[in-house]
Amino acid sequence: MAHIVIAGSGFGGLTAALQLKKQLKNTDHRITVISRDPVFIYRPSLVLVAFGKKSPQSITFDLAPIYRKVGIDFVHTTIESIDPDSKMIATSDGSLTYDKLIVALGEKLNYDEIPGLNQYGYNVCSVDGALALKSALEHFKGGPIVVGWSQFVQTGGPAFEVALELEAWLRHHHLEGKIQFIDPLPSLWAPAGPEATKVLTRIFSERGITRFGPVQVKEVQADRVILKDGQVLPSVLTVVTPPFRGEDAQSRLAGTESRGWLQTEKDMRSVQYPDVYVTGSAVAFEGPKQAHTAMLQSEVAAHNLALELNDSSAPRQEYDHEMSCVLDLGKGQGLFVRRSLWSKQHQDLRVGRKWPLAKSALAYAFVHTPLFKQWGISMSKLNP
Repeated sequence: MAHIVIAGSGFGGLTAALQLKKQLKNTDHRITVISRDPVFIYRPSLVLVAFGKKSPQSITFDLAPIYRKVGIDFVHTTIESIDPDSKMIATSDGSLTYDKLIVALGEKLNYDEIPGLNQYGYNVCSVDGALALKSALEHFKGGPIVVGWSQFVQTGGPAFEVALELEAWLRHHHLEGKIQFIDPLPSLWAPAGPEATKVLTRIFSERGITRFGPVQVKEVQADRVILKDGQVLPSVLTVVTPPFRGEDAQSRLAGTESRGWLQTEKDMRSVQYPDVYVTGSAVAFEGPKQAHTAMLQSEVAAHNLALELNDSSAPRQEYDHEMSCVLDLGKGQGLFVRRSLWSKQHQDLRVGRKWPLAKSALAYAFVHTPLFKQWGISMSKLNP
């Protein structure tokens, strides 16, 4: 009997746990999930929390009952370190060993790389962050605004939605405020392809949002954002995603990787440690880090690990890196993008009124029905 530990319980960890449990049914293998958070947070909806359109309670659910129902052990604690040589995980409540490990610890928000960002900036990366922005908006009287994301951030969708929501919010409250959008990409939302760039460029122009990019952030002060190229953008409300890096707990697995990410093959197994699989933001792949990518990677990791544990000679799966998301554009419109980054399999872009509805339906299904959190429905089967 093997003991499989899954470190983390976001989109990657939850999916990996449920998928693996299904594929190891009628076996004696034991699965343990360790998470510092007792609740699952549907992070794509945090923008709506910031603008008062959803409550934190409406986008979260308790993890312990979910795992108990399907026969997975759940430990609510903080992982302090992982020793891949002794296969030992140290937590704030003691240590435990594993035979196989899936790392799904997400990303660390590294505020220290940009002086002043933690003190003067806001973001929608957590419930607390979204609520802090909501409070700031309640006291906002107008003025210049900077929205976007800093260097070393691998997701841009929330920043786009924040900018568009802010533009509508300012109009609704009859406030003056110039929105300046910053990002480090060569073109606006470059990973989504040139057509997506054209759509967003047009919408930004129509809504009076000015894009500065590619740029990197040097410092944030109470009334300005200072860029590394010397530009100074006046800002009395700064909503900028901090730089990402790997969690400290996985540092021994990361070795010399500059940002602390973990190197894997396309089957999601660690390059250096064959008993370790990695999924989600912890992976060192270039390109977007999204809920969608985390779930697809978790399906591959769970499939391949189950093959090992079941001594199966069936073919191993390989992950094909792709991004897929819906941006709520406001005014009843949404932008759907699904784009394969390592192949030409999917190159889809669609704009229309059904996409915000589809996004809302998916969020409701994830949080309030058993489709994902109990049945572990495969995300790869739900794409249009």
